[in-house]
Amino acid sequence: MGVVISMHLIRIESRITRTSSCPDVRVACTPEKGTNKKIGLIIALLAVVVSCSVPAGAQEKNEVGLVIGSVVTPSQSLSSGATLIGSDGTTLAKRDIGLNPSLTLGAEYDRSFIVKQKFAVDGGLDFLASPLDVKAGRQYQNAVGQYAFLFLTPHVRVKFHPGGVFSPWLSFGGGYARFLERTPTAAPSFRPGTNTGSFLLGGGLDTRTVIHVLRIPVGFRIEVRDFYSGLPNYDQKVSADLQNNLAFTGGLLIRF
Repeated sequence: MGVVISMHLIRIESRITRTSSCPDVRVACTPEKGTNKKIGLIIALLAVVVSCSVPAGAQEKNEVGLVIGSVVTPSQSLSSGATLIGSDGTTLAKRDIGLNPSLTLGAEYDRSFIVKQKFAVDGGLDFLASPLDVKAGRQYQNAVGQYAFLFLTPHVRVKFHPGGVFSPWLSFGGGYARFLERTPTAAPSFRPGTNTGSFLLGGGLDTRTVIHVLRIPVGFRIEVRDFYSGLPNYDQKVSADLQNNLAFTGGLLIRF
């Protein structure tokens, strides 16, 4: 019996010795099981970033906005001498191309450079695109009645009361615009694709962090932005040289 008890004590002492050599952080001794291999690396990287941040969020300098909404573009009036031909081949009396609102998706990145109690100044990039094309109220044989768009615009954003429950802001910037037009049926030699510049002016409202997803702070954003740009190629001369692309969007605001 004494030998058996002694052997048990030796085993227990051996286990305690091995366990005591392990660091305080448990994951260093025992790897987690059942982790999804496809997203494990991403989650790990996000966990490192979040764990290094201040719990109160005072040093969260980066934001990513994921938004969805609608783009509204005013109609374009034809220049003198231009006419529109309907899809049935008849000459139309109307002298403007009316454009319907279009669904749009966007992503915005910001990094804070100046943070005060009453205001903050961020620099970043706006990306806005149409998963569905902007369409005219009716289709034409001799004019573009449908086009897709993409805006890529660096900006400066000025936030007011950045630590408050609600933070209003203004933004401005300038960048790149791309339009991809649909070829009119009466113009087979038409070449789609127009590159031009854009000027951004916008305003909106951000909320304080509302929920945490995988310990990542998430709030909400609503905004109105005007991407003032050159024109797509309508294949007809219009009276304007520039057009307003008004984006009404809202969505999630991720902070890290």
